[in-house]
Amino acid sequence: MFSDTKRSKGFAATVLLVAVAALFIISAGCTTNSQPITPTAAPTEVPVVTPAPTADAGYAVTEPIVVKADDSLITTKTTIDAVESGNSGLVVTVTYDKKNSMGATGDGLFTLAYIFAYNYVDVPKDFNPQTREDLFNAGVPYKSVRSTIYPNNVVYATCELPIDSVPTTHSLSIGKPYNYGVIVYNVNNID
Repeated sequence: MFSDTKRSKGFAATVLLVAVAALFIISAGCTTNSQPITPTAAPTEVPVVTPAPTADAGYAVTEPIVVKADDSLITTKTTIDAVESGNSGLVVTVTYDKKNSMGATGDGLFTLAYIFAYNYVDVPKDFNPQTREDLFNAGVPYKSVRSTIYPNNVVYATCELPIDSVPTTHSLSIGKPYNYGVIVYNVNNID
């Protein structure tokens, strides 16, 4: 009987010791003389900024230009975007979206895109190019890019202007107000 009492006292002492140790561990991080911790604001997301064309008042066109020079291109969603590069240029990307809900397949559409960019000071205020000849006559930087667009696909055409452009009368300075665009032709229908 003496040994049972001794065991129960030893067990009680062990439980008490464990409880005190746990209490000590839990309260160790809570004892401080410093001011209460103020919560910090959650980090905010930094938005990715895509440069929009810049313009002075009075210009006829101040948005990116997308011209589909052929009726066969009407059903192809065509968008354009640009990002200023570290080379003092403008990386212009044309996206052709031929996706459809029917999952149709078929022959590809052969395109020739004239991707261009220009400073407003280099063109008349009513400049609104609708043909490749308008680009040639204005002397603005451009690059022609061929693509084949198959049904139910997305295709990208990219170039960096003025670095990739053919020699022209004018160059492009992204430090000055500028605009950009694309004129797209069906290769099979170009005169």
